[in-house]
Amino acid sequence: MEPSENRFKVIVVDDEAVAVKAICVILEKQCPEFEIAGTAGNGREALELLQKTSADLILTDVEMPVMSGLELVRQASVKMPDVCFVVVSGYQDFEYARDAFRNGVLDYLTKPIVPSRMLATMKNVEEKLRKIYYDRRMGVFRRLCMGETIALEEIQKLFPYKKFYAALLRENGLPRRYSPAKEPELYGTIDEAYLVYGRDNMEELFLIPEEVLGDQPLIDYMTRVERRQKMEDSYTTLLYYGGAFYATEISEKIRNLYYWLNTLSTVGLSQVVDLDKKQIFTERFPAADTTEFSGLLQEMEWYAKTGRYDQFRKCIARAFAHWEEEKHPQIWLEQAARRILNVIRLQTGEEESLVESEYQFEDAFYYSTSMKMLQENLYSSVYRFSGKENENPKVDSPEFFENIKTYLRDHISGPPSLQELSDLFAISQAYMSRLFRKYTRQSYNQYLTGIRMERAKQLMEENPGLFVRDVAELVGYRDQFYFSRIFHSYTGQSPADYIK
Repeated sequence: MEPSENRFKVIVVDDEAVAVKAICVILEKQCPEFEIAGTAGNGREALELLQKTSADLILTDVEMPVMSGLELVRQASVKMPDVCFVVVSGYQDFEYARDAFRNGVLDYLTKPIVPSRMLATMKNVEEKLRKIYYDRRMGVFRRLCMGETIALEEIQKLFPYKKFYAALLRENGLPRRYSPAKEPELYGTIDEAYLVYGRDNMEELFLIPEEVLGDQPLIDYMTRVERRQKMEDSYTTLLYYGGAFYATEISEKIRNLYYWLNTLSTVGLSQVVDLDKKQIFTERFPAADTTEFSGLLQEMEWYAKTGRYDQFRKCIARAFAHWEEEKHPQIWLEQAARRILNVIRLQTGEEESLVESEYQFEDAFYYSTSMKMLQENLYSSVYRFSGKENENPKVDSPEFFENIKTYLRDHISGPPSLQELSDLFAISQAYMSRLFRKYTRQSYNQYLTGIRMERAKQLMEENPGLFVRDVAELVGYRDQFYFSRIFHSYTGQSPADYIK
């Protein structure tokens, strides 16, 4: 997805016509990744040409009349800071040219031009330009996903394809909003033909050029992605635009995808929605009966006051079963759950830190894969104050937690979910989350991702001949592309670059 349909525009600048022609011949015949946007005999002509063509690269001689190549670099860098340079110089002034400018200068060539050396230089420049444009594109893509307004000219320059498809795949609940244990953002890799961004490792927003997808329906592709990546006990929300749209609509489509994710995401319910075809109304969710809910809260308050905790728990279970049947979205459930928690705190005088309580609240929605699990994770405090749940104090110890870490390291190729791990060690999921926060200052997902990535690095260092798909499988990922994105987010490098 580089400019000009995968070709970089180049301006060649030299006061010697023979030198310009020689460079252009090499570029045209042996460098298909570059397109000659024009030529100039001095720096001033090149600046004027740059304004007209918005070239990506200037290949310039140093010594020229009117305006030298070094002055061209100075002025062009101010007027168009995104433009890059390759400086051509004689041996006598090579050191001067190299040390004079570093910002924006990707490489250097010495005269006389040797074709083989120039080809090697242009290959290096191509890789650097691709990385530069990848970083710029991902930066703009992220800003779009964060709701920022981006100038249309910038979008069209960095997203040069005519039409796009977009899809948003979310596993389990919505991202954390307050906890410092927020998961790291996920980015697509430079080798992918489309863009991928996620606010954490449980989410991927795809922006796919129409040419890349071809005749394949988007839903077919996304269904395969979902099947490869989905954990067995999780639920997913897949929202997409089944029809291609123009680059001018990218910002609006991304905003809509996130809006409908917040509106539709329902704990424990997998959904697939084509936002082009399916008419969606917020009325699909029945409005909360405030009178009924107030009565429910009063009933809970009475049971808590009188110590009838079994009835209290039955009341909560009845409410959650009703809400599950009505498919209330997560954002609605959060409001209802907080009101119940307030009743618990007021009646029991819980001394737990509000900060810790907030972490536990977010963890419950982040990890729960069903309404029943959400209920248990949210209200484990009910069991504590009712005397029904007494965690063994020995579990809150470095020795006990070391056993948990050892188990995860030994089962890295098929790591358990947080619920499975909690069941194995006979403690609640909420308590397990607290242990990870206490002893690692990380969420379970962050810690698990860290040890999987460190193991992947070790495997690649010890066995550089391993295929990426084999490394992915050995550390518990079924989809090598998803593994590559996680690895890139964790290390800043693709697996292939890390092996190099």
